[in-house]
Amino acid sequence: MLRPLPIAVIMLATVTAACEHAPAIAPEAALAAVVDELDFPADAAVLVGAGDIASCEQPEGPMATAALMRAVIERAPEALVFTTGDHAYPDGSPERFEACYEPVWGEFNSRTVPSPGNHDYETENAEGYFGYFALFRERPEAKGNGYYDLRHGAWRIVVLNSLLPLEPRSPQLAWIDERLGGEPSRCLLAIWHHPSRSSGFHGWWPWDRGRDTDVFWKRLARHGVDVILNGHDHVYERFARLDADGRPHPDGARQFTVGTGGAELHPIVRQRRHSEYLTNETYGVLVLILHADGYEWAFVGTDGLVHDRSGEPVACSA
Repeated sequence: MLRPLPIAVIMLATVTAACEHAPAIAPEAALAAVVDELDFPADAAVLVGAGDIASCEQPEGPMATAALMRAVIERAPEALVFTTGDHAYPDGSPERFEACYEPVWGEFNSRTVPSPGNHDYETENAEGYFGYFALFRERPEAKGNGYYDLRHGAWRIVVLNSLLPLEPRSPQLAWIDERLGGEPSRCLLAIWHHPSRSSGFHGWWPWDRGRDTDVFWKRLARHGVDVILNGHDHVYERFARLDADGRPHPDGARQFTVGTGGAELHPIVRQRRHSEYLTNETYGVLVLILHADGYEWAFVGTDGLVHDRSGEPVACSA
């Protein structure tokens, strides 16, 4: 009888063969054409972005994802750009932000809703990250701790910092209850870097920080979270709607891992249970159409293809 390989052996094999070919990048005109295929209703808000973005050594990926976002913004001028962390490799220093991130995604700074990643904290206190983004000049109370909330259309967006302490009585978790308890929203979206579950390389490390972010999921579930956006693993992955214990539920939250902003893509170790779509074949951005009572999504690759799309709008939790 054949026995499954230990997960450590699987990970070693996949890491050694992580990227045998460079992801395809279509011409900018082709990227604009694929965005033109999407619908942008006038009464809906638009959120577009990714994480794990810029390296001076590999600028082609973030240049292509920037072209996709440029095309989305041309169609939806009020769109906001989200990030799911790790903006300027390898260390998120001020110099790396200016040399590597600014030339590719810098044009979106004034409309960016950023969240910090572990590489941003390779520089002490994430000084490059907090010093770069315009949002922290407009929202100085969020500078340093990195968590904040805002409204976009009918939706409430909560940005969290998965690099801070995550104990049950931590200030960040208390802040979630304080902010969301007093102002309930029909539709709620949360963003942070480390995914609680992932089929990529980091998702199978038993000591990865993502193991601890389940406390975010459980706390946000009390407030009816609908969509969760993460990065960290350089893949695109969409999960089924899940409850706070990770079980399928029609009113649960749907997690998207969007670590496809332009940094080198990661291997897929083994597809997780309840993962509904998974690819590490292309850079790309997630486009979210946020209706008053639901949402649609499309993952658009730099190869000029729409890889994953919702079809009909999905209702927010009851």
